[in-house]
Amino acid sequence: MSGSITVPGYPTNNRVPGFYFALDNSKANTASYTRRVLIVAQTTTGAALAGTARLSAGITDAEGLYGVGSQAAIMVAQYFAIDPLGEVWVLPLADDAASVAARGTVTITGPASASGTLCLYVGGQLIPTLVTAGDTAATIAENVVTAAQAVTGLPVTLAVDATTAGQINVTALNRGLCGNDILLGVNLLGTAGGQSLPTGVAVTLGQMTGGTQNPTTLATALAGLGDRVYDLFLHPYTDTASLDAFKQVFNNTDGRWAPMEQLYGHGITAYRGTYGEATAFGLTQNDPHTTIMAISDSPSSPMVWAAQIGAQVAASIRINPALPVTGVALTVMPPTDAGRFTLPQRNSLLWDGMSTFTVDDSGTVNIERLLTTYQENAEGVPDNSYLDIETLMTAMICLQDMRIFLASMFGGFILVADGTRISAGAKATTAQLIGKACVSRYRWQCSQYWAQNADTFAVKLQAQNQGGGQVFLLMPYDFANQLWVIAGNCQFVKS
Repeated sequence: MSGSITVPGYPTNNRVPGFYFALDNSKANTASYTRRVLIVAQTTTGAALAGTARLSAGITDAEGLYGVGSQAAIMVAQYFAIDPLGEVWVLPLADDAASVAARGTVTITGPASASGTLCLYVGGQLIPTLVTAGDTAATIAENVVTAAQAVTGLPVTLAVDATTAGQINVTALNRGLCGNDILLGVNLLGTAGGQSLPTGVAVTLGQMTGGTQNPTTLATALAGLGDRVYDLFLHPYTDTASLDAFKQVFNNTDGRWAPMEQLYGHGITAYRGTYGEATAFGLTQNDPHTTIMAISDSPSSPMVWAAQIGAQVAASIRINPALPVTGVALTVMPPTDAGRFTLPQRNSLLWDGMSTFTVDDSGTVNIERLLTTYQENAEGVPDNSYLDIETLMTAMICLQDMRIFLASMFGGFILVADGTRISAGAKATTAQLIGKACVSRYRWQCSQYWAQNADTFAVKLQAQNQGGGQVFLLMPYDFANQLWVIAGNCQFVKS
């Protein structure tokens, strides 16, 4: 056994008497990767910052860097409102040079025959305006524009039209397709919520439209992120070019999920459309690393939905990645009664790659189920292996944990043939010993309820010495499932 134990940093030719102890942390590493979220959105100021990810210092910081009312500032605020303890980074994008801003109109008629409050909504944000009996349409319009200046974080500008009395022109702050999804509304809470138009006043809305071209710099910005790990990528984009850019950066072959990268990450966004539009859209998607929520006619913008969903997922991951993200409340405004998807419609959406929500009697929106858009494998055959977002999040955590564990156990070791007798303390190992360590860690992961069936894993695991200092592992992971359904037959009797 002589010489089998090595003491790092101790010279073996030392003859000076004493006690010499080295500190070895190889068996004590219980660290995990830092849980980070990346918000990818457009900025209205600071174009020089575009394309470079930076740590967010909070809402005020985001407003100062990216502009009040910008996509980036709104998403940061919405995220921190739900997950104030999360580590958030922002990848700001400049509006595309060829893009056009979405525009809408609010046309008011009068005069008011009684005083009251005009409740205008922009993207779910309320602009309350006092209306006094006798106010003309032009006066009311001017007062609405003034009132809007007191509302922080609006994603648009409002201006009185120069030629049409009573008309307010609404223009998205950020140019591009996303501006088309900013809804305008009046008295969304209805009379039950104390909202109604003052007598004599009428409002006609021209919804936002005409926005074109999301940032074409997205793919380049994503490719330049470097090797920092982000669990979630939250963004407002659902155009084909943008989703393809995310699909490329995440892919399992040469993207962030590739074995040579091991950076992982998952995209979350939201899609505005009717049931038919959402179904048709979902059927065109097929990415295991993207989740898209169908939001119907919710007054809240897709970017708000994406930020809040991402915040809930991030908070859930920190507790346990296998926990089902369901029944979790958001603070977005609910769709109209007609716009709320029925159970059969939600089931259909879940078969078409779209995620779903429910609305309770109080009007609170709750996440129902978050799926990936993955539906078919490379052969075009239906494939549910990447169905739930929880599967991907659990896989990410398990693989990161296994990597840290094996690196701590065997970093700097000599690899010898299986069956070789290794003296205690020697920095040498075999493929078999690495396999046994892998089984040991898998059992620990099972104790965390990330995975299951440890004995089966131990039997089926393969560890092969490939020569040249390489060991290949076949790890038959069985990730924990989520409880989605309890069904029972109520068989009653009468006596």
